[in-house]
Amino acid sequence: MFLVLAIVVAVAGTGGAIAAVVAYDEATKIDRSNPKVVVDEYLRAALVDQDKVSVDLHVCDEPAGLAPIGALREEFDQRERDFGVVVLVTWGAMTGETSGSESAVTTTLTISGRKDGAVISKRSEIWRFSLVDSDGWRVCVARRMPDPVPSVTASP
Repeated sequence: MFLVLAIVVAVAGTGGAIAAVVAYDEATKIDRSNPKVVVDEYLRAALVDQDKVSVDLHVCDEPAGLAPIGALREEFDQRERDFGVVVLVTWGAMTGETSGSESAVTTTLTISGRKDGAVISKRSEIWRFSLVDSDGWRVCVARRMPDPVPSVTASP
């Protein structure tokens, strides 16, 4: 009787452990099914969390085209050191187009400098990210787009 009970407990424990591992795997799985989601996660890892491990999970094998984002993060760090500010970055809605195994996603980064809780500077930049589908979408190139030129309209 004791042996049967021990076997039942062991099997139930093993089943529970397997269920926990599967649930953890699903909860922490990287979602590379949508280019916009991948860009969002990449920006969070690169510019907000500064998490190189997470960055590496979202980029292609040859990420040399992402140097501009690295330079932007370095600029934030330099400004924080030089001016004693906290640099925050957010991004807005993303637009994109996909053709086969390539995709491009565009978003506007809003960069603000804060000191003592007050915003002391703020700017917006339009960025375009190129992705490839390689076992899920991966970011390969980041490029800051030129600022839009204001158009002159005639007044009635």
